[in-house]
Amino acid sequence: ALLVNYGVAMGALGNFEEGEALCEKGLRYAREINDLYGICLAEFYYSNLFLIKGDGEKLIEHSQEAIRYGEETQMVAILGLAWTSLGYGYYLLGELETARKHIERGLKTQTDTGLPFVLSLHYWALSNVHFDSGDLENARSCVEEALKLAQTNNERSVEAESRMWLGRVLGKEDISQANQAEECILHGIRIVDELKLIPLCSEGYLYLGELYADTGQREKALETLKKAEGMFQEMGMDYYLRRTQTVLERVQG
Repeated sequence: ALLVNYGVAMGALGNFEEGEALCEKGLRYAREINDLYGICLAEFYYSNLFLIKGDGEKLIEHSQEAIRYGEETQMVAILGLAWTSLGYGYYLLGELETARKHIERGLKTQTDTGLPFVLSLHYWALSNVHFDSGDLENARSCVEEALKLAQTNNERSVEAESRMWLGRVLGKEDISQANQAEECILHGIRIVDELKLIPLCSEGYLYLGELYADTGQREKALETLKKAEGMFQEMGMDYYLRRTQTVLERVQG
């Protein structure tokens, strides 16, 4: 448990190679002593590392294992989050309907337990799916709920993610909300910068650069997107790197 928590923390700080090695070591220990609870916990935290990195295939792989061991041991505190992690893996691969079904199952599973811990993550993940499906109304409703829950439960990283995502939704919803959208994203960036969460910070720059591109601020868009691109390259976050380069190509014409 200590190793996989340490591993995810290293990933959240942008050190994915070290984080993966630590998670792998923790999982190996759990398997060697056949600790089913430990395996479930290790697989779940290991999956979180790939959620942060944006690796859909590995996120699915480890989430499925977390669910398998979670169901066998009835670790209900893990199961809801594991189902949502699985759904987010499919989201990253562009399989939106499958993603939605799994995340909704994760939300229901956790709601049934009555545990408030990171309930916000389910709503944030659902907002992502609705956004990419073109349903901006539900995307906004879900991310606003995620933000409210994150603030209530003092979940600073989820609050930051939700603020940045809300900014992205507002910018796409109505260009007249560009100033409000910019402030939402910048507020989120300030929080993750304070927490030293470099992967989330770089995501914020991607969304900010995209907003600048959408509002015709070409120079600011290029500067911000180039910053995000460099950060993603350095950390090996290929999914987000591709997304950034797609927006850069549009801006550069």
